[in-house]
Amino acid sequence: MLSFTTDWSRGPGVPHADTEFFVIEGSMEYEGRTMGRWEYLHVPKGVPMGALTVAKGSRLLHWREYGPSAFDLGGERTADARGEVTVTDPATLEWTSTIERTPGPMKPLYIKMLHHDKETDFYTRLIKAPKGWTEPRLPHHPVFEEFFTLEGRTASIHGDSSVGTYAFRPAWIKHGHYETLEDTVWILRCDGLLVNLYSTDTWIDWGGTAENYDPETQAPIPSTLPVRSRKVGPWDPKLA
Repeated sequence: MLSFTTDWSRGPGVPHADTEFFVIEGSMEYEGRTMGRWEYLHVPKGVPMGALTVAKGSRLLHWREYGPSAFDLGGERTADARGEVTVTDPATLEWTSTIERTPGPMKPLYIKMLHHDKETDFYTRLIKAPKGWTEPRLPHHPVFEEFFTLEGRTASIHGDSSVGTYAFRPAWIKHGHYETLEDTVWILRCDGLLVNLYSTDTWIDWGGTAENYDPETQAPIPSTLPVRSRKVGPWDPKLA
């Protein structure tokens, strides 16, 4: 997350990695367009992007994938670049229900897709769950999954998550037993097609009966990283 204590700007150029910005609070101006709460900017690696200006007091989520943080001011499109810059305002999108494609005993989730790379299946999307949504099974999947809570509160075996909670899970890590305590919205990213592989009759957060996967080839692995993390305390300018 980026927090701006002053106005900030950068001229046009070319990023060396796929680059994403998501406005949590405040505003960001991109090529004459003022982007407000929950608006989203995606710039593919090697694709020229316009000038960027962020207002004092703003907070943004920012990601880079498939390359270093280098940025060439005034650079030109690279030979291996794919796609174009996209700006998305979720307020103009409809929530899409997952009820027809989500197996199991749960209420539907709702999705707004912010960006989907059809070549890699990497995606960034908003997920909404109504209060009382539950997932009693333990899923794992062959791609990483990370989320940031934008609204609401959720209980799980790993602890409650509320507004501002961030979590990252590597591929094949079991998680779950979720229940939304309030209407909840997350921004969620995965580095490929999200296939949920479920365990039932579970004990602790590890053992269980394979419900829809081959336990010999698709089994979860023990986690060596924290499943849930949340940074608290003052902003550290040395980490900016």
